[in-house]
Amino acid sequence: MQKTLNIAHRGFTREFPDNTLESFYAAIKLKIDGIECDVHETADHHFVIFHNDKLLDKTIGELPLKEIRKVRLANYYQIPTLEETLDLCHKHIRLMLELKQISSLDLFLEVVKAKMEPSELFITSFQTNIVRGLADFAPQIQRGILTGHTVEEPLKLIEITRAKIMLPMFSSATEELVHTLHSCNISAIVWDCNNASDFRIAMKWKVDGIITDSPDILAQELSK
Repeated sequence: MQKTLNIAHRGFTREFPDNTLESFYAAIKLKIDGIECDVHETADHHFVIFHNDKLLDKTIGELPLKEIRKVRLANYYQIPTLEETLDLCHKHIRLMLELKQISSLDLFLEVVKAKMEPSELFITSFQTNIVRGLADFAPQIQRGILTGHTVEEPLKLIEITRAKIMLPMFSSATEELVHTLHSCNISAIVWDCNNASDFRIAMKWKVDGIITDSPDILAQELSK
């Protein structure tokens, strides 16, 4: 990566619910680098974009797509399918798909590969087995391991997962970690980094990307 990527966390959510097509379209209009969103598999093996594990007092994996599509967020917005999201973003913006509860990785990759080029995608997860599986089944797609706490042996985690990107929470990241990853040709993208002062710190560390709820403010910082 040649510059710090500006990645909108679940779209541009200032006016729209997160993980909706409307929030994604608003992010595209900002002309930033990417959108991060969350993927779950339904009971009937479709894929939807939604953050929480539960909906209608059940897990997403217990619900068929038909029931999920009836839900309206804020009494209006529909939960999008993976296909709708890929169609919207294709040739317009890079997409970072965080895999939540996924049991059919092969089927997920079939859907993704049919809609977008590998260069348009990042795929990430907190789950080491998913990231490792991506190395086997989709080595051409950039894959990353998410972390929400300090990792004592980051290179060991990279070795276990065969990830090409580590995505630490900003509060647990350090300049030393970024330099360690870069020394092994591993990219560093931080998340939960949302204000100008934190952006400046992350940029000073030369991170490869920032996932943020404030992509418009980050765009201003990057332009300086």
